[in-house]
Amino acid sequence: MPTKPAANPRERRGSTGLSVIGLIYVASMALLTPIAAKAGPARVVSLNLCTDQLALALLPRDRIAALSFLAADPGLSALSTQVGNIPLVQGMAEEVLPLAPDLVLAGTFTTRPTIALLRARGVPVLEVGLVQDFDGIRAQIRQVAAALDVVPRGEEMIASMEATLAAAQAPAGRADRLRVLSLAPGAFTAGSGTLSDAVIRAAGLVNYAADKGLVGYGYLPVETVAADPPDLLIANADEGGHPSLNGQMLTHPALDRAVPAAARPGVPGKLWTCGGPFTADAAAMLAQARDRILSARGE
Repeated sequence: MPTKPAANPRERRGSTGLSVIGLIYVASMALLTPIAAKAGPARVVSLNLCTDQLALALLPRDRIAALSFLAADPGLSALSTQVGNIPLVQGMAEEVLPLAPDLVLAGTFTTRPTIALLRARGVPVLEVGLVQDFDGIRAQIRQVAAALDVVPRGEEMIASMEATLAAAQAPAGRADRLRVLSLAPGAFTAGSGTLSDAVIRAAGLVNYAADKGLVGYGYLPVETVAADPPDLLIANADEGGHPSLNGQMLTHPALDRAVPAAARPGVPGKLWTCGGPFTADAAAMLAQARDRILSARGE
């Protein structure tokens, strides 16, 4: 019976050597091949008004799977006109899970059961807190932009905000000359340590409520304001057009007599309810009112 010729050891060694060289070559080429850039989360869901606006400002629409229903409220959201046909949710887990999000943005006070359930199901969640000044806005934009892998876009937003703030600064001799009070329905206002306070100071103005000793948020009696009126009054009524007894306080006759209409600039509360690049626009509006009042006084 014929036998198979024995394999030539030299040929076997040569074949193995060529195979090893080939593998080394393939591995070297793989190391030299550029790795595809990380695209970031592709299905982002936001459950909070403040994160809604950051998502809208930072992301293209095809990467937003849903926003909270507050995003489309023109009285609350500074970017409501940009929502378009993006789906809106109430914040319940049974709404969010079918969307298969690869990142959920939420506030620290967003519905806790929903956040707990999403995390239990392995859904990544980024929680952001409330900001109190422009440093906080910068930090938050960078935090969210990094999570979304859109860092350059975040820096563009910050640069635009910085330019607006620079233009709003008070010229020499016009800083700290006027006191401004921001009143919401029920005479609710913001003192020191708040985002409203930071906006007022960015415009070179004195926060009336902080000057009265208020720290954080609280109330000022109408009688106090009428007896010692501010130079500027921002009376932020409900922009949704829903009348209320609390809202009527903003049109109290004593306030009308104390602060004339010319000293009541329109600065929408939605610009400083949440911190964002648009918050600098509130400072710009106050700066315009500052210059108008001082010029009218010949100062």
